[in-house]
Amino acid sequence: MLQYTPSARIERLRQRALADDPSLRQFQGWRGLLYSEAYLQAAGKPLILRRALSLANVVNQMPIALGTDDIFVGHHYLGDESCDFPEFGWDEGKLARLERTALTAEERQQYHTNAILISHMQQPATDLEPLPEEIAEAQRRGVIEIWGTHLNHSVRGYAQVLQVGFEGLLDKVRKARDASALTDPQAARQRAFWAAEEAIAKAGCAFGRRYAAALQAVIDQCDDSAERRELELQRDVCLQVPARPARTLREAIQALWFAHIITCWEDGINANSLGRIDQMLYPYYAADLKAGRIAPTEAMELLAAFWVKLYRFYDVQQAMVGGATPQGADGCNDLSLMALAVTKGLGFVRCLSVRLHQDSPHELVELAVENLAQGGGIPFFFNDDTLIPALTRNGVALEDARDYAAIGCIEITIPGRAQPHACSNWINLAKCLELALFDGADPRDGVQLGPHTGSLQDMAGIEDVWQAFTTQVEFFSAYNVYGSNRLEQYNERCTPLPYLSLLTEDCIARGMDISWGGARYDYHSTAAVGIPNVADSFMALEQLVFTHKLTDAGTLLQALKANFADAEDLRQALLHRAPKYGNDSPAADAWADRVARFYCELAGGWRSSHGGRYFCHLFSYTLMLPFGARTGAMPDGRLAGTPLAYSVSAVQGRDERGVTPMLLSLSRLPHNLAAASSSAIIEVDPNLLAEGEARAKFVDLIQTAIRQGVGQMQWNVVNAETLRKAQADPEAYRSLCVRVSGYSQQFILLNKDMQEHIIARTKHKQ
Repeated sequence: MLQYTPSARIERLRQRALADDPSLRQFQGWRGLLYSEAYLQAAGKPLILRRALSLANVVNQMPIALGTDDIFVGHHYLGDESCDFPEFGWDEGKLARLERTALTAEERQQYHTNAILISHMQQPATDLEPLPEEIAEAQRRGVIEIWGTHLNHSVRGYAQVLQVGFEGLLDKVRKARDASALTDPQAARQRAFWAAEEAIAKAGCAFGRRYAAALQAVIDQCDDSAERRELELQRDVCLQVPARPARTLREAIQALWFAHIITCWEDGINANSLGRIDQMLYPYYAADLKAGRIAPTEAMELLAAFWVKLYRFYDVQQAMVGGATPQGADGCNDLSLMALAVTKGLGFVRCLSVRLHQDSPHELVELAVENLAQGGGIPFFFNDDTLIPALTRNGVALEDARDYAAIGCIEITIPGRAQPHACSNWINLAKCLELALFDGADPRDGVQLGPHTGSLQDMAGIEDVWQAFTTQVEFFSAYNVYGSNRLEQYNERCTPLPYLSLLTEDCIARGMDISWGGARYDYHSTAAVGIPNVADSFMALEQLVFTHKLTDAGTLLQALKANFADAEDLRQALLHRAPKYGNDSPAADAWADRVARFYCELAGGWRSSHGGRYFCHLFSYTLMLPFGARTGAMPDGRLAGTPLAYSVSAVQGRDERGVTPMLLSLSRLPHNLAAASSSAIIEVDPNLLAEGEARAKFVDLIQTAIRQGVGQMQWNVVNAETLRKAQADPEAYRSLCVRVSGYSQQFILLNKDMQEHIIARTKHKQ
C-alpha cells in the first residue's frame, strides 16, 4: 500500500504550521487596512467596481514574507478574520481584536476610522421589507434558522487559473465586453461588472511577479549555491504562474495556492474549498512523469508542502478525491492515492473527503480506511450513486453532476459553475412535531407560533398526527423560503463578489456578478434537523398511544409539558417499548424515510428570487444543540432541552445493535433526493479498525454501504473512555481530534455541551 514519510524539510514546515508560525502574525490586519483604504478612494464608483479595486489593492500591496524551507510561497495571513473584513460590518467590539494585530497604533487608528466610514457608506436595501416579527420569533424559539449566505462556502473554478492563467481570464473578460452592445438593456450594469473583473484579473497577473521580484532580491544576496538554485526555481515558477498557464505539477500547485489566497482575501478562509484536487492536478503530474521531470516521491513531497500551507487548527478548506469523471468513468488516479497517503503521513487533520461508487477501486477505500484508523475523522465519504441522481433530478446536467464536490463540511456544489447558498436555512422538525401535538402552541408558555392543527387529544389515529405535523412544517418552511429569498435580494444589492464571479462559469459571458444570478446553477440548500427524533416519536405514538394504548393522549401531553416529572415509568416505556431508528428496524426506519422524503419533495417546489431551486440537506451542522435546547420533551422519551440527533445519525445512544444495523437503517433513507447531501457520523471503537482482518472487514463494510445506497458517512474512531480522560487532562490529549459536525476539531477545544454530545453517541464495538 502506498506510504508517505515526511522529509526533514517537510517536518520542519509541519512543526511551523502546528505552532501557528508567529512570524506571519506581523501581517494580520493588513488585509483590512489595505482594503479599506482603496474602498474609500473608490467612493462614487459602482459598488462592484469599488469592491474589486479594494481586493486588487490587497493583492497588489499585501506585504510579502518568504519563509525558510518554503517550497510554495505566499500565505493568506488572516488571523482573527472577524476584524479583517470591515466591508462585512464593523462595531466597537472589533476594535479590541484589532489591538491584537501587529499594526502600529497609527495604522490601527486609521483602519478603525476607515471601517467606521465604510459601515456608514454601505448601500442600504431600502426596498426590502424588514424581517417580519413572526419570523424573527420563530427563529428565537428554535423552529427555524435563516442564514441565506453567499459568502464563503465556495469551490471556485480554480482549474481555469491552472489552464489559462489570469492572462487568459483577462482576455476572456475583454472579449465579452468587446462583443457586447451599448444597446443591450443591461449594458450599464454589465460594463461595471466587466470593469471589476478586469481589475481583479490584472491583479492576479501581477501577483506571482511580485513574489518573483522579492525572490530575485534574495537571490542577489545569496552565496549558497544549493539554496540559490532552489530560490531560482521558485522565482521561475512565479514568473509563469498564476499569470500564465501552469506547465508542471509544481507550477500547478503554486498557481492553485495563489488563486486560493485571493479567494481567502475576498471573503475569508472558512469553507472556501479546493474541490477535486486529484482531477485538477493529475494532468500536470502525468505530463511530468512522461517527461521524466518527477518521481512519485517528489510529487508527494509537493502535495505535503501544499497540505502544510493549508493547515489550520480549525479547517474546512475541503479537498476531494475519487469519484466519477464528467464522462462517467472512474476518476481515481495516482494523485487520489497520493493525497490520502500524504494526509496519513503528515499525521494532522487536513480536511479531505473521498467520493465512492459501487465500482471504486478497492485500493482507494483501503487507503482511506488507513487514514480513518489514525482517528480524527478524516477522510469522509460521499456516494456518487446517490448524489449524482439527486443532482440531475434537480436540474443539473449529467456531466456537471458527475463533477460535484463538497464544500466545507458536507455541502455540495458544482465547482466553478454554481452559487449554492450553502446552508441557506434550517428547520427544526422536532419542534414542528411538538407544535403539532399542542395545536400549534409552544407548551412552554402557550404562545401560538404555528397554525391551529388540533391537539393530540383531538386526533383519532397516527395519520391525523402526520397531517398536523406536515401542516406545521409547510407553515414554517414558508418563513424559511421568505427569509432566504430576502437575503438573496439583499446580497444582490450589497455584497457582490467579483473574484468568485471571475472563477464561476457564465458570469463573465452574461456580464453578471454571482450575487446577481450570473452562475450557471444558482440554488439554495435547506436543511432538516431532528429527523431521527421525529421518526422515533412517530413510532412511539403509533405503537404506545394508538395501537397498544399503553397510555392515552391526555396523559402523554401532561407528561411532555412537565418534562416527565412524576412520569418516569411512561418515559421508560416510550424509550424501550417501541423500535428505534438506527437498529435495522423496518418500521422505525420507514418513519425516518417518510419524514425525510416528505421534506425533500416539499423543498422541490420552492424557488428563489433568481428562479433557482432549493436543494435538500439532511444535515444538522451544530444546530442539534441550540435547537434541542429550545425543544420540549418528545414522545420518543427525550427530555426537554437535550440535544437532538446529529443529522441522520441515530439519536445518541439508541443504535444499540451494532454498526451494520445502523448502516442498514441509513440505507433506507432517500439519499437520492437530497441534492445538497445527507450527513451521518458513526462512532466506532478503535478495535474495529485494528490492523489485519478487522481493518479488511471495515473496508468491505464501507464498500457494502455504498452499494446499499448510504449517501454520506463520517466516522469517529474513538472510545468514550479516551474522551473522558481528555476532559480530565486536556493537555495530555491536545492532539486528539474528533469528527464534530461535518468537520473535525481538537476535542479539548470544544465546549462542554458539544463534548458531552459526542461522548453520548454510541461507540460501536461490533
